[in-house]
Amino acid sequence: MTDRRPGQWPVQHPVPCDPQTAATAPVTQLPARVEVPVPDVRLVAVVDLTDEYATHDDVSRTLYEQTTRASDCHTVIVRLGETAIRKHLTLPRAIAGAFFLSAQRIEVHVPAGTRHAYFAQRVRQELEQICADHSRMLSSTRTPG
Repeated sequence: MTDRRPGQWPVQHPVPCDPQTAATAPVTQLPARVEVPVPDVRLVAVVDLTDEYATHDDVSRTLYEQTTRASDCHTVIVRLGETAIRKHLTLPRAIAGAFFLSAQRIEVHVPAGTRHAYFAQRVRQELEQICADHSRMLSSTRTPG
């Protein structure tokens, strides 16, 4: 048990609350706050279509399986193989359609030394068309006012 009575201040020698003595009391200063830069963290999703495919449906199925649970991300990297490009003629539209709402940036990687350098441009064109269609649809469904 303690020797103090209920309601008694527990400090033996409290600092007086007199305004003149409080002004001369030492003030403890907190250390200066140090700003540490926070690194930029971005989510990057990678879609791999570099396997050997027999049909257009195989490529579509693989693209669907890899993007079915995709979350919003900053960048999508789509790695394409020679057979995926040859077998799936509408692959640029499929890639644009899979990521036009969930990614801020789409990178298309094609095999080096192939004639498929146009592929990224076709994905860009399809993406612009899909975004324009989506914008028109949203503007037509909004109520005026």
